[in-house]
Amino acid sequence: MTAPSLKFLLVDDLEANLDALEGLLQRDGLELLKARSGPEALELLLVHDVALALLDVNMAGMDGFELAELMRGTERTRRVPIIFLTAGAIDQQRRFRGYDAGAVDFIFKPIEPHILQSKAGIFFELAMQREVLRRKAEEAQAASRAKDHFMAALSHELRTPLTPVLMAVAALQNDHGLASEARELLDMMRRNIELEARLIDDLLDATRIHNDKLTIKPANVDVHELLRHCQGTIAWDVQEKQVSMISDLGADHHHVWADPVRLQQVFGNLLNNAVKFTPALGNITLRTFNPDETHIAVQVEDTGIGITPQARPRIFDAFEQGDASGQPRYGGLGLGLSISKAIVEAHAGTITADSAGPDCGSIFTVTLSASEAAAQPATPATPPAATRQPLRLLMVEDHAPTRAILGRLLARHGHEVVSTSTMAEALAAFHPEAFDAVITDLGLPDGSGLELMRELRKHSTIPSIALSGYGMEADLQQTKEAGFTAHLTKPIQVEELLSILAKVER
Repeated sequence: MTAPSLKFLLVDDLEANLDALEGLLQRDGLELLKARSGPEALELLLVHDVALALLDVNMAGMDGFELAELMRGTERTRRVPIIFLTAGAIDQQRRFRGYDAGAVDFIFKPIEPHILQSKAGIFFELAMQREVLRRKAEEAQAASRAKDHFMAALSHELRTPLTPVLMAVAALQNDHGLASEARELLDMMRRNIELEARLIDDLLDATRIHNDKLTIKPANVDVHELLRHCQGTIAWDVQEKQVSMISDLGADHHHVWADPVRLQQVFGNLLNNAVKFTPALGNITLRTFNPDETHIAVQVEDTGIGITPQARPRIFDAFEQGDASGQPRYGGLGLGLSISKAIVEAHAGTITADSAGPDCGSIFTVTLSASEAAAQPATPATPPAATRQPLRLLMVEDHAPTRAILGRLLARHGHEVVSTSTMAEALAAFHPEAFDAVITDLGLPDGSGLELMRELRKHSTIPSIALSGYGMEADLQQTKEAGFTAHLTKPIQVEELLSILAKVER
């Protein structure tokens, strides 16, 4: 880091005095700006940031006090330290005026060089320290932005190849004539692809939490319903590991005002950890109860490896994952509990971990404020897939495997698909009357899906779906502002895409 350069302002109506001050104060890293009048000094202050101003009190026209008062009246210069230089005695009233105008000191002429140099040197050193700290803060912010950009780019690059694989597995799973063994293998493949996507999401969530940008979209949620869904997602792992799953959902008040997706993430993390750290033939108990009328507690208890006394204070730290001996050997990134804690606290709740020690199991407890159960609105019947009208779709995707498998799946569901791989091809193919919806990747070789949508919006309000490996809040906001109807983050679930298309009318 290069040494910062600072500026002092010297104001005196006598050139000889300015030259003398310059000779006394000149040093490496300091630039001295000289002005022979108040107006000339104000002009310099419009374009330069100064760390100290030395003002002669008795000048023709605008004196030093008047100049200081004008400096204090402007946001840009109101905090500049001022030392007044004066050749004569100053009465008490003028001294008070000087301090009111922002003076930090008075130096009387004839100036004693060592006094001026000593006092100016103090401000020089302080300003140097502030400048160094400012630069370090800017470098830290730049490094943080670079890290966030890297994480987003890494997420995109990891998600993109997962998309065609996940869609291919989904396509094979729809084959009703598939042998049970093959179906089990496909189920295993899908779970692991989704786990990979979840690990990527954990990295992005860790970035969100670090930047204090974790978003919560609350609704009235039935905790028991969420827990049953989470149990379903781990059923295969429970069966494969031969672990007993005991459910004791005993809370009478089991609704909360919370983000259902985030809350499911918390419960899923706790249940997955319980399965991961519990040996074969062990037990996992999922229970709920009301510690009082206004709260609900969710507990996940296991008979697994437990938590050492040394690990307990760090159990919710990011990247913390250790077994009873303190050596990590269970896989994963060690972000799940850290993210869960941040989510629970964002809901004004608490999460705790208890264990009697190694090989004595663990109990994780999440406590949230309970709410009244919401009245259930009537759910309109969803028309069967066969009665949905096929759509004419323009698809823009430069990743050839994704383009091929997605086009095949959409065609299998009766849609007519025109596939393109660049922004130019899409614009050449597009005509408002020719298509019912547009599905486009955001990263294109000759532009972006955002630019494409802005061009299409000049001529049409056609429904549009963005596909992207980028899924941070800023990315979602960008697609919304560009005019997209929906944003799906890769690897996409075909069912979710079809659900969005089902709402498009021809």
